[in-house]
Amino acid sequence: TIAAEVAFMFAEWYRPGVQLDYPKGGSDGIINALVRGIEKHGGEVRLKAHVSEIMVAGGSAYGVRLKSGERIRAKRMVVSNAAMKSTLRLVPQDSLPSGWAEEQEETPECPSFMHLHLGFDATGLREAMGGKELDCHYMVVNDWDRGVDAEQNLVLISIPSVLDPSMAPDGTHALHAYTPATEPYDLWKGLDRSSEEYEKLKEERSQVLWRAGGRVIPDIR
Repeated sequence: TIAAEVAFMFAEWYRPGVQLDYPKGGSDGIINALVRGIEKHGGEVRLKAHVSEIMVAGGSAYGVRLKSGERIRAKRMVVSNAAMKSTLRLVPQDSLPSGWAEEQEETPECPSFMHLHLGFDATGLREAMGGKELDCHYMVVNDWDRGVDAEQNLVLISIPSVLDPSMAPDGTHALHAYTPATEPYDLWKGLDRSSEEYEKLKEERSQVLWRAGGRVIPDIR
């Protein structure tokens, strides 16, 4: 997640009366609102338009070149919402201040995330949970002595269909479990996603998510 976005989120998060909500219909609701805003002000949203280069002249970015070869000139400025290191790779290296790009590349990256998305049948759910009502959010900590930033020690679980039933078919729920920035990326770096090695590692590293889900919903599997 982009650092500026996280900083803004936490600044808002701790204001009096703030609470965590979900947009109706899921993340599509946010995307559709952004598209409406862009188009309202004369903008255009283009899909499958991979940017391969940010074009620079005279020390200023003046447009982008797409993977297809098409060039798009900016009327006022070029704004990138990609991560810093990804943006740097799009800019001609000779257009950057000497040493500055190297400093940015040396910025340490935070660990990655491990995600589990699934749907489950809600039949008999209350009985399986010992009569408890299903909540939207859960936090599972395996060992408090290790700390919440320890590898595979903390799992966060969201079940947005508790708040918005339209996010899952009738009689079911949608669940998202994840480790928040505690998954070492070096374990995955360079692996071929179509390889047996990758599938084996994914199965192995996802077990902590399944176990956390099982502590909330005993028969989740």
